[in-house]
Amino acid sequence: MVGGPRLYQVIVSFRRHRAAVIGTAAALLTLFLAWGLTPVQVMRVSYQKTGEVILSRTIHPGDEVAVTLTHSFEHVPWNEYYTVLRDGSFLLKRIEVGGFGAGIPAEMDVPTYVGEDGMVHMDEINSVFPRFNWITSNINMKELLLNGQPILEFSELPHHSFVTCEIMTQRRLFHLG
Repeated sequence: MVGGPRLYQVIVSFRRHRAAVIGTAAALLTLFLAWGLTPVQVMRVSYQKTGEVILSRTIHPGDEVAVTLTHSFEHVPWNEYYTVLRDGSFLLKRIEVGGFGAGIPAEMDVPTYVGEDGMVHMDEINSVFPRFNWITSNINMKELLLNGQPILEFSELPHHSFVTCEIMTQRRLFHLG
């Protein structure tokens, strides 16, 4: 007999307990997949008209997202700082502006001061945005940053692109990190 008596015993035992073995294997596979499909928040920038994804990054509640640009004809520097909330929205915490003029929210009742960098800082704004819809500009929009690191140069996109930036929950198999 090929494989000997031990193999024969295993085959006979499997046949006797086939339902239990298959049921156990199915239960283990189900647990394995359920545990492995973890929800992950992903910040995605995409074209509004086509849905084509420009950028996708894993993101966590508490991460900082910043947008740097220049404002107005005078090219005033403008930086916005957001915190990612648990529900996937963006909480505007702070704006830094190179001065005051048309379109700059000077009337907000928030702590405002001129920093050592010469920028006007407006803190504790606490406005919530579920997503951003931008029309990009190669002249005025500079960078999108995640925790201080540039992740998108707006000049890489076609001028006047209609884009959306939003956070979505995805399920991924064994996401680590």
